[in-house]
Amino acid sequence: MSLEDQVLKFLKDMAKKEEELDYLVINMLKTKLEEKGVKLGKIKREYIVDDIGVLAIGYILPVMYYEDNGKIFLFLAKNYSDYSGIEQVLIRRKLLEEKFKKEVRAFLVAFAIPKKYYELATKMGIEVISENIIE
Repeated sequence: MSLEDQVLKFLKDMAKKEEELDYLVINMLKTKLEEKGVKLGKIKREYIVDDIGVLAIGYILPVMYYEDNGKIFLFLAKNYSDYSGIEQVLIRRKLLEEKFKKEVRAFLVAFAIPKKYYELATKMGIEVISENIIE
């Protein structure tokens, strides 16, 4: 196997593990999500292409979401979240709002998040589901 083939295999394996980790975090916090009315069985993970120029034409983002009753439910799963997690949610929310012209309910799902980022996310309209809010 050539070095190029090995690198491609490694990257494909990493992408698969990333998806597994996303669903692991979601499932570990499923009770809290269900309390918020989330329908876990509907969540899907897809690659969304920016074909309208919200970020850049052709830019591709992995997005966990589902649509229900004309509203899109967006999820970003992290083991530990900080400002970059908030930024990732905001980018995905903007892309989905512009692409589908629907209201987006955004969730940041994390095992742990510092209190200052929890408060910032909440102020920005992101619902934070976390096992630990760190002082």
